Amino acid sequence: METIQETFIKKGVSVVPRLCPRHQAESIYQKIFEQIDHCAREVGCDIERYLSNVSRWVDPSPVTQSIHTWANVFLKNRLNEIMGQEVELKKTNIISKTAYASRAVPCHQDISYSPDQPYEFSLWFALHDVTQNDGVMEFLPYSHHAEIASAVDFWQPNFIDKVARSSAWRKNSIHLPVQAGDAILFDSRIWHRSADSQSHHLRFAIVTRWCRADYKPPPHIPEKIPADFGMWNCGQLTEALLKQGLETCFQQAITADLATYIRAWNVKLTQREKIPFPVDFIHAKQSLDDLLILQQASVLHNGGDAQGIVYPKLWTHLLEPLSKWLNKIKTEQTSIYHDRP
Repeated sequence: METIQETFIKKGVSVVPRLCPRHQAESIYQKIFEQIDHCAREVGCDIERYLSNVSRWVDPSPVTQSIHTWANVFLKNRLNEIMGQEVELKKTNIISKTAYASRAVPCHQDISYSPDQPYEFSLWFALHDVTQNDGVMEFLPYSHHAEIASAVDFWQPNFIDKVARSSAWRKNSIHLPVQAGDAILFDSRIWHRSADSQSHHLRFAIVTRWCRADYKPPPHIPEKIPADFGMWNCGQLTEALLKQGLETCFQQAITADLATYIRAWNVKLTQREKIPFPVDFIHAKQSLDDLLILQQASVLHNGGDAQGIVYPKLWTHLLEPLSKWLNKIKTEQTSIYHDRP
Protein backbone atom coordinates (compact mmCIF):
# COMPACT_ATOMS: atom_id res chain seq x y z
CA MET A 1 0.00 0.00 0.00
CA GLU A 2 1.35 3.43 -0.95
CA THR A 3 2.22 5.95 1.72
CA ILE A 4 0.74 9.45 1.65
CA GLN A 5 4.10 10.75 0.44
CA GLU A 6 4.34 8.16 -2.35
CA THR A 7 0.82 8.93 -3.60
CA PHE A 8 1.57 12.65 -3.45
CA ILE A 9 4.76 12.28 -5.50
CA LYS A 10 3.12 9.94 -8.03
CA LYS A 11 -0.26 11.59 -8.56
CA GLY A 12 0.42 15.12 -7.31
CA VAL A 13 -2.32 14.87 -4.66
CA SER A 14 -3.08 12.75 -1.62
CA VAL A 15 -5.62 12.85 1.21
CA VAL A 16 -4.31 12.99 4.78
CA PRO A 17 -7.14 11.50 6.89
CA ARG A 18 -7.57 12.68 10.49
CA LEU A 19 -4.63 15.07 10.44
CA CYS A 20 -6.03 16.26 13.76
CA PRO A 21 -9.14 15.37 15.80
CA ARG A 22 -12.50 16.83 14.74
CA HIS A 23 -12.92 18.69 18.03
CA GLN A 24 -9.62 20.50 17.43
CA ALA A 25 -10.73 21.56 13.94
CA GLU A 26 -14.03 22.81 15.37
CA SER A 27 -12.20 24.76 18.08
CA ILE A 28 -9.93 26.40 15.51
CA TYR A 29 -12.93 27.36 13.40
CA GLN A 30 -14.68 29.01 16.37
CA LYS A 31 -11.66 31.22 16.98
CA ILE A 32 -11.51 32.17 13.31
CA PHE A 33 -15.24 32.92 13.12
CA GLU A 34 -15.10 35.14 16.21
CA GLN A 35 -12.29 37.14 14.63
CA ILE A 36 -14.16 37.46 11.31
CA ASP A 37 -17.19 38.74 13.20
CA HIS A 38 -14.96 41.37 14.82
CA CYS A 39 -13.56 42.29 11.38
CA ALA A 40 -17.07 42.75 10.00
CA ARG A 41 -17.99 45.13 12.81
CA GLU A 42 -14.74 47.00 12.22
CA VAL A 43 -15.78 47.84 8.64
CA GLY A 44 -19.34 48.64 9.73
CA CYS A 45 -21.39 45.73 8.39
CA ASP A 46 -22.86 42.45 9.59
CA ILE A 47 -20.95 39.21 9.12
CA GLU A 48 -23.24 38.04 6.32
CA ARG A 49 -22.45 41.12 4.23
CA TYR A 50 -18.76 40.85 5.05
CA LEU A 51 -18.62 37.19 3.96
CA SER A 52 -20.44 38.06 0.74
CA ASN A 53 -17.40 40.04 -0.37
CA VAL A 54 -14.43 38.68 1.57
CA SER A 55 -13.55 34.99 1.29
CA ARG A 56 -9.76 34.84 1.75
CA TRP A 57 -7.42 36.11 4.47
CA VAL A 58 -3.66 35.92 4.02
CA ASP A 59 -1.14 35.98 6.86
CA PRO A 60 -0.34 38.45 8.40
CA SER A 61 -3.99 39.08 9.23
CA PRO A 62 -6.03 39.32 12.43
CA VAL A 63 -8.01 36.35 11.07
CA THR A 64 -4.91 34.14 10.71
CA GLN A 65 -3.29 35.30 13.92
CA SER A 66 -4.96 32.67 16.11
CA ILE A 67 -3.57 29.78 14.02
CA HIS A 68 -0.04 31.10 13.57
CA THR A 69 1.57 28.91 16.25
CA TRP A 70 -0.56 25.89 15.31
CA ALA A 71 0.59 26.08 11.68
CA ASN A 72 4.26 26.69 12.52
CA VAL A 73 4.47 23.94 15.13
CA PHE A 74 1.76 21.30 14.80
CA LEU A 75 1.40 21.31 11.02
CA LYS A 76 5.13 21.58 10.47
CA ASN A 77 5.83 18.57 12.70
CA ARG A 78 3.14 16.48 11.01
CA LEU A 79 4.43 17.34 7.55
CA ASN A 80 8.01 16.58 8.58
CA GLU A 81 6.78 13.07 9.42
CA ILE A 82 4.75 12.65 6.24
CA MET A 83 7.44 13.96 3.89
CA GLY A 84 10.34 12.32 5.72
CA GLN A 85 12.36 15.54 5.90
CA GLU A 86 12.23 19.12 7.10
CA VAL A 87 9.68 21.41 5.51
CA GLU A 88 9.40 25.19 5.60
CA LEU A 89 6.17 27.16 5.86
CA LYS A 90 5.90 29.83 3.14
CA LYS A 91 2.37 31.20 3.41
CA THR A 92 -0.87 30.77 5.37
CA ASN A 93 -4.37 31.45 4.02
CA ILE A 94 -7.87 30.96 5.34
CA ILE A 95 -10.54 30.57 2.64
CA SER A 96 -14.30 30.20 2.78
CA LYS A 97 -17.40 29.28 0.86
CA THR A 98 -20.71 30.21 2.44
CA ALA A 99 -24.34 30.85 1.54
CA TYR A 100 -23.25 34.43 0.83
CA ALA A 101 -20.36 33.57 -1.52
CA SER A 102 -20.65 30.06 -2.92
CA ARG A 103 -19.10 30.24 -6.38
CA ALA A 104 -16.65 27.79 -7.90
CA VAL A 105 -12.98 28.67 -8.13
CA PRO A 106 -11.95 27.75 -11.71
CA CYS A 107 -9.19 25.33 -12.73
CA HIS A 108 -5.69 26.66 -12.14
CA GLN A 109 -2.14 25.80 -11.05
CA ASP A 110 -1.06 27.52 -7.84
CA ILE A 111 2.57 27.96 -8.84
CA SER A 112 1.59 30.27 -11.72
CA TYR A 113 0.50 32.92 -9.20
CA SER A 114 3.84 32.95 -7.35
CA PRO A 115 6.57 33.12 -10.03
CA ASP A 116 8.82 35.22 -7.79
CA GLN A 117 8.35 33.13 -4.64
CA PRO A 118 7.40 29.61 -5.80
CA TYR A 119 6.47 26.96 -3.26
CA GLU A 120 6.39 23.19 -3.66
CA PHE A 121 3.07 22.06 -2.26
CA SER A 122 -0.04 23.04 -0.32
CA LEU A 123 -1.87 21.51 2.61
CA TRP A 124 -5.62 22.17 2.45
CA PHE A 125 -6.99 21.55 5.96
CA ALA A 126 -10.77 21.13 6.33
CA LEU A 127 -12.48 22.91 9.20
CA HIS A 128 -15.87 21.49 8.13
CA ASP A 129 -17.13 18.35 6.47
CA VAL A 130 -17.01 18.84 2.70
CA THR A 131 -19.36 16.60 0.75
CA GLN A 132 -19.98 16.49 -2.99
CA ASN A 133 -22.38 19.44 -2.67
CA ASP A 134 -20.27 21.69 -0.42
CA GLY A 135 -17.74 23.07 -2.90
CA VAL A 136 -15.59 19.94 -3.01
CA MET A 137 -11.97 20.12 -4.14
CA GLU A 138 -11.29 18.58 -7.57
CA PHE A 139 -7.94 17.58 -9.08
CA LEU A 140 -6.48 16.25 -12.33
CA PRO A 141 -4.02 13.56 -11.14
CA TYR A 142 -0.58 13.48 -12.78
CA SER A 143 -1.05 16.95 -14.28
CA HIS A 144 1.80 18.24 -12.10
CA HIS A 145 4.13 16.69 -14.69
CA ALA A 146 2.64 18.82 -17.48
CA GLU A 147 3.93 22.19 -18.62
CA ILE A 148 3.21 25.12 -16.32
CA ALA A 149 0.67 27.47 -17.86
CA SER A 150 0.18 31.19 -17.31
CA ALA A 151 -1.90 32.12 -14.28
CA VAL A 152 -5.64 31.92 -14.95
CA ASP A 153 -7.31 35.32 -14.57
CA PHE A 154 -10.82 34.25 -13.57
CA TRP A 155 -11.72 37.76 -12.35
CA GLN A 156 -12.37 38.77 -15.94
CA PRO A 157 -16.05 39.56 -16.57
CA ASN A 158 -17.76 36.67 -18.39
CA PHE A 159 -14.81 34.33 -17.74
CA ILE A 160 -15.25 30.78 -19.08
CA ASP A 161 -13.37 27.87 -17.47
CA LYS A 162 -12.20 26.04 -20.60
CA VAL A 163 -10.09 23.52 -18.67
CA ALA A 164 -13.10 22.31 -16.67
CA ARG A 165 -14.98 21.87 -19.94
CA SER A 166 -12.20 19.85 -21.56
CA SER A 167 -12.55 16.12 -22.22
CA ALA A 168 -9.41 15.40 -20.16
CA TRP A 169 -10.95 17.07 -17.12
CA ARG A 170 -14.34 15.41 -17.56
CA LYS A 171 -12.79 11.95 -17.94
CA ASN A 172 -9.89 12.01 -15.48
CA SER A 173 -10.52 14.56 -12.71
CA ILE A 174 -11.27 13.33 -9.20
CA HIS A 175 -13.40 14.78 -6.40
CA LEU A 176 -12.10 14.59 -2.83
CA PRO A 177 -14.79 14.88 -0.14
CA VAL A 178 -13.26 15.20 3.33
CA GLN A 179 -14.30 15.50 6.95
CA ALA A 180 -13.38 18.16 9.48
CA GLY A 181 -9.80 17.44 10.58
CA ASP A 182 -8.79 15.82 7.29
CA ALA A 183 -6.37 17.47 4.89
CA ILE A 184 -5.45 17.34 1.20
CA LEU A 185 -1.79 17.48 0.21
CA PHE A 186 -1.16 18.65 -3.36
CA ASP A 187 1.65 19.78 -5.64
CA SER A 188 1.72 23.47 -6.55
CA ARG A 189 1.81 22.49 -10.25
CA ILE A 190 -1.29 20.28 -10.30
CA TRP A 191 -4.45 21.50 -12.05
CA HIS A 192 -7.30 21.80 -9.56
CA ARG A 193 -10.47 23.73 -8.77
CA SER A 194 -13.18 23.93 -6.14
CA ALA A 195 -16.79 23.43 -7.20
CA ASP A 196 -19.59 25.81 -6.33
CA SER A 197 -21.39 25.05 -3.08
CA GLN A 198 -24.90 23.83 -3.79
CA SER A 199 -25.66 23.16 -0.12
CA HIS A 200 -24.61 26.69 1.00
CA HIS A 201 -23.19 25.15 4.17
CA LEU A 202 -20.20 26.80 5.81
CA ARG A 203 -16.98 25.53 4.27
CA PHE A 204 -13.86 27.04 5.81
CA ALA A 205 -10.35 25.72 5.21
CA ILE A 206 -6.81 26.59 6.19
CA VAL A 207 -4.47 26.49 3.19
CA THR A 208 -0.76 26.53 3.95
CA ARG A 209 2.09 26.60 1.39
CA TRP A 210 5.33 24.65 1.94
CA CYS A 211 8.73 23.65 0.56
CA ARG A 212 10.91 20.68 1.42
CA ALA A 213 14.54 21.40 2.29
CA ASP A 214 15.80 20.09 -1.08
CA TYR A 215 13.12 21.80 -3.21
CA LYS A 216 14.31 23.24 -6.52
CA PRO A 217 11.76 25.50 -8.25
CA PRO A 218 10.95 24.91 -11.92
CA PRO A 219 13.36 26.76 -14.22
CA HIS A 220 10.55 28.60 -16.02
CA ILE A 221 7.26 29.88 -14.66
CA PRO A 222 5.30 31.97 -17.21
CA GLU A 223 4.71 35.61 -16.47
CA LYS A 224 1.20 36.73 -15.55
CA ILE A 225 -0.71 38.14 -18.53
CA PRO A 226 -3.01 41.03 -17.53
CA ALA A 227 -6.48 41.07 -19.09
CA ASP A 228 -8.28 44.23 -20.20
CA PHE A 229 -9.94 44.17 -16.77
CA GLY A 230 -9.01 41.43 -14.35
CA MET A 231 -7.14 40.18 -11.34
CA TRP A 232 -3.95 42.20 -11.74
CA ASN A 233 -5.23 45.55 -12.93
CA CYS A 234 -8.89 45.91 -11.89
CA GLY A 235 -8.03 47.95 -8.79
CA GLN A 236 -6.02 50.56 -10.70
CA LEU A 237 -8.50 50.66 -13.58
CA THR A 238 -11.45 51.05 -11.21
CA GLU A 239 -9.77 53.93 -9.42
CA ALA A 240 -8.89 55.63 -12.71
CA LEU A 241 -12.38 55.21 -14.20
CA LEU A 242 -14.17 56.46 -11.07
CA LYS A 243 -11.86 59.49 -10.90
CA GLN A 244 -12.25 60.31 -14.58
CA GLY A 245 -16.00 59.81 -14.36
CA LEU A 246 -16.32 62.30 -11.51
CA GLU A 247 -14.33 64.84 -13.51
CA THR A 248 -16.16 64.34 -16.81
CA CYS A 249 -19.72 63.66 -15.62
CA PHE A 250 -19.91 66.09 -12.71
CA GLN A 251 -16.90 68.42 -13.12
CA GLN A 252 -15.74 67.19 -9.71
CA ALA A 253 -11.97 67.03 -9.92
CA ILE A 254 -10.46 65.41 -6.84
CA THR A 255 -7.22 63.56 -6.22
CA ALA A 256 -7.74 60.97 -3.53
CA ASP A 257 -7.80 57.22 -2.90
CA LEU A 258 -10.16 54.48 -4.09
CA ALA A 259 -12.35 54.64 -0.98
CA THR A 260 -12.95 58.37 -1.51
CA TYR A 261 -13.94 57.86 -5.15
CA ILE A 262 -16.32 55.05 -4.14
CA ARG A 263 -18.01 57.25 -1.54
CA ALA A 264 -18.27 60.17 -3.98
CA TRP A 265 -19.98 58.00 -6.59
CA ASN A 266 -22.27 56.56 -3.92
CA VAL A 267 -23.46 60.09 -3.12
CA LYS A 268 -24.25 60.70 -6.81
CA LEU A 269 -26.16 57.43 -7.11
CA THR A 270 -28.02 57.92 -3.82
CA GLN A 271 -29.13 61.41 -4.83
CA ARG A 272 -30.09 60.11 -8.27
CA GLU A 273 -28.04 62.81 -9.95
CA LYS A 274 -28.34 62.94 -13.72
CA ILE A 275 -25.85 60.51 -15.21
CA PRO A 276 -25.22 60.75 -18.98
CA PHE A 277 -25.14 56.98 -19.62
CA PRO A 278 -27.52 54.08 -18.83
CA VAL A 279 -27.04 52.78 -15.29
CA ASP A 280 -29.04 50.73 -12.81
CA PHE A 281 -28.79 52.98 -9.75
CA ILE A 282 -29.66 50.27 -7.22
CA HIS A 283 -27.27 47.60 -8.51
CA ALA A 284 -24.49 50.09 -9.18
CA LYS A 285 -24.70 51.47 -5.64
CA GLN A 286 -24.75 47.99 -4.12
CA SER A 287 -21.70 47.00 -6.18
CA LEU A 288 -19.86 50.10 -4.93
CA ASP A 289 -20.84 49.30 -1.34
CA ASP A 290 -19.50 45.77 -1.80
CA LEU A 291 -16.23 47.08 -3.22
CA LEU A 292 -15.83 49.44 -0.27
CA ILE A 293 -16.17 46.51 2.14
CA LEU A 294 -13.59 44.53 0.18
CA GLN A 295 -11.25 47.52 -0.01
CA GLN A 296 -11.44 48.13 3.75
CA ALA A 297 -10.99 44.42 4.47
CA SER A 298 -7.92 44.40 2.24
CA VAL A 299 -6.34 47.31 4.12
CA LEU A 300 -7.35 46.27 7.64
CA HIS A 301 -7.43 42.47 7.50
CA ASN A 302 -5.37 41.44 4.46
CA GLY A 303 -8.64 40.07 3.12
CA GLY A 304 -9.50 39.30 -0.47
CA ASP A 305 -12.12 37.94 -2.84
CA ALA A 306 -11.11 34.34 -3.56
CA GLN A 307 -14.03 33.73 -5.92
CA GLY A 308 -13.75 36.84 -8.11
CA ILE A 309 -17.22 38.22 -7.36
CA VAL A 310 -16.86 41.89 -6.46
CA TYR A 311 -14.94 43.55 -9.29
CA PRO A 312 -16.69 41.76 -12.19
CA LYS A 313 -20.06 42.72 -10.69
CA LEU A 314 -18.99 46.38 -10.46
CA TRP A 315 -17.75 46.25 -14.05
CA THR A 316 -21.14 45.05 -15.26
CA HIS A 317 -23.24 47.47 -13.23
CA LEU A 318 -21.18 50.68 -13.49
CA LEU A 319 -17.69 50.58 -14.94
CA GLU A 320 -18.45 49.12 -18.36
CA PRO A 321 -21.16 51.67 -19.24
CA LEU A 322 -19.02 54.45 -17.75
CA SER A 323 -16.01 53.31 -19.78
CA LYS A 324 -18.02 53.18 -23.01
CA TRP A 325 -19.37 56.69 -22.40
CA LEU A 326 -15.91 58.09 -21.63
CA ASN A 327 -14.54 56.52 -24.82
CA LYS A 328 -17.41 58.01 -26.80
CA ILE A 329 -16.69 61.49 -25.39
CA LYS A 330 -13.00 61.08 -26.19
CA THR A 331 -13.79 59.99 -29.77
CA GLU A 332 -16.13 62.94 -30.30
CA GLN A 333 -13.56 65.40 -28.97
CA THR A 334 -10.88 63.93 -31.24
CA SER A 335 -13.24 64.17 -34.21
CA ILE A 336 -14.01 67.83 -33.49
CA TYR A 337 -10.28 68.57 -33.21
CA HIS A 338 -9.53 66.96 -36.58
CA ASP A 339 -12.50 68.68 -38.28
CA ARG A 340 -11.20 72.13 -37.40
CA PRO A 341 -9.91 74.12 -40.41
